[in-house]
Amino acid sequence: MAFTRRQFLGGATALAAMPRLAIAQAANDGFIEIAAGRVSLGLLEGGAGQTEAWMFGGGPGPAIVRAKQGAELKLRFRNSLDQEIWLHFFGVRGPSELMTINVPPGGAPVDCVFTPPDAGTFWIGPMADVSRTRDMGLHAVLIVEEAQPLAAFDDMVLVLDDWKLDDAGAIAGDFGNVEAMVGEGRLGNWFTVNNRFRPQLPLRPSRFTRLRLLNVANVRAMGVLFKGQDPLLIARDGQPLAPAPLDQKALLLAPGQRADLLVSGEEGDIRLALDLFEDVVEIAYLTASGHGAAPPIDDNFALPGNPVPPLTSLAETETFSILIEGGIKGGLKSARLMGEERDLRTLLENGKGWALNGVAGPSPEPMFSVPKGETVLLEIDNRTAFSQALHIHGHAWQEIAEVPSGLWRDTVVVPPGEVTTLAFVADNPGTWAIHSLIAERADGGMIGSFRVLDAAGPTTVP
Repeated sequence: MAFTRRQFLGGATALAAMPRLAIAQAANDGFIEIAAGRVSLGLLEGGAGQTEAWMFGGGPGPAIVRAKQGAELKLRFRNSLDQEIWLHFFGVRGPSELMTINVPPGGAPVDCVFTPPDAGTFWIGPMADVSRTRDMGLHAVLIVEEAQPLAAFDDMVLVLDDWKLDDAGAIAGDFGNVEAMVGEGRLGNWFTVNNRFRPQLPLRPSRFTRLRLLNVANVRAMGVLFKGQDPLLIARDGQPLAPAPLDQKALLLAPGQRADLLVSGEEGDIRLALDLFEDVVEIAYLTASGHGAAPPIDDNFALPGNPVPPLTSLAETETFSILIEGGIKGGLKSARLMGEERDLRTLLENGKGWALNGVAGPSPEPMFSVPKGETVLLEIDNRTAFSQALHIHGHAWQEIAEVPSGLWRDTVVVPPGEVTTLAFVADNPGTWAIHSLIAERADGGMIGSFRVLDAAGPTTVP
């Protein structure tokens, strides 16, 4: 089914009724060209296998787009696939009419021009037919460099994925599986970094290296171990942190989450591994090569903060609730689908098995509306048997226990049977989605929207 942008944004509202890296290149008119097409990858050991994938930039490595904080970014998308694609700028607090776009098939250009307000590591990924499109490899890393140049770091992007492959290296084509949709999701069986099996990547001893990690797996949370060094964690979800060592613990990244870390080639090699609980699997090797010593980092080094509006007093802030239901043992007996209440059997027949506030999939009505500039408290009640990774479009938030955490994020992981409270300032007008970052659950109905009004008006909760 083809959607117009009005339908797409009105529905979930940002979703229908809502060894080289592919660096995107600028055209003569200043636009960065990003083309989606079919490529053949060798994902098995030693580059073997024939994996037909969908990628930006022609592959074989992930596409990388570089921008500068506060400077105009001009992107031109083309789609050579045989189906339309809906794309979202994950973590970017840009204008609502541009942060989710439709690129129809046929190769006709779709331009997107905006000025990113925040520096950090972000990404561009699918928002419709997510299970298939993301698992086929269609995504890009968006690096927004700080407005004021930092110390001279090397920069290394590490895109982590697990592919569901057969013995010949082809992607298993069982998309739309209802059991996977209502269960854990589409788990892969083959791990890659930058679309390569256990790549060896060089570290220069003469400079610190800023690692930018992104997990693009459909469902798997990646517990990343760094053997041989103890990196400094300096940012998560594109937002700076007070630098701190990992203390040899695994760095946990839910699907769609990012992390920035500093490592030193002077300290030797690093083996990247995944903690799979029952096993530890090595996935990449960062190898120190060359000579020299990196200049020291200031003791008080930290990335500059982004201009996220600070939280105001929460004492009289209105609270909105989001109830997550569905999945195996998730308590969902019925939900509204396309404006009508449907029983679970009918929902499953329509590929839906999850609901937010009793609605499965996109709805023309937002879950709540607030005037621009108002602080929002959001209680997320996970009544399901699974941890739920939810992404909030267009805004950064802090988790609230007794007080705000002080840490800005764009993706929250709510444990099963628990309630998590978030707070953010609704400063970005438009209609924005809240949805699962587990691909099959987003397709299966776990998506809703909220609206930030340009002018003060009544708050409505349907």
